[in-house]
Amino acid sequence: MNDEEKVTYLANICHLLIADGGVDRLEERVFDHIRRDLRAGYFERQKAKEMAQKEGFQAQMVGRWSDRVANFEDMLFAAYCNGVFEKTAKKAIQQYARQRGINQEQLDMIKQEAKHRYAEFRQKQT
Repeated sequence: MNDEEKVTYLANICHLLIADGGVDRLEERVFDHIRRDLRAGYFERQKAKEMAQKEGFQAQMVGRWSDRVANFEDMLFAAYCNGVFEKTAKKAIQQYARQRGINQEQLDMIKQEAKHRYAEFRQKQT
């Protein structure tokens, strides 16, 4: 993925995190964890935040199919930070899944993996 795609990837995630009106410390740590895994730098992070805060922002496809699925997985991982999906986050996740042709069985599997991943992340934070 190039830097522009990384910005979009991160903006998709950031958009979910700000859906409830704010980003707490745990959400910020999850976002930075994803950013580091993506090998995106500070400037990509800032651009992603700016992009996600623009009025009318909607999640966008990035890179190859595998990048899109990974982005979806990271979106779900980040969405579990609040414990429950905000309405806006749930709508964005459903729309993203539909646009990528992710069926219900795949969605259920990705959700379970995201929950497990979040539980592991949270355990490491304590």
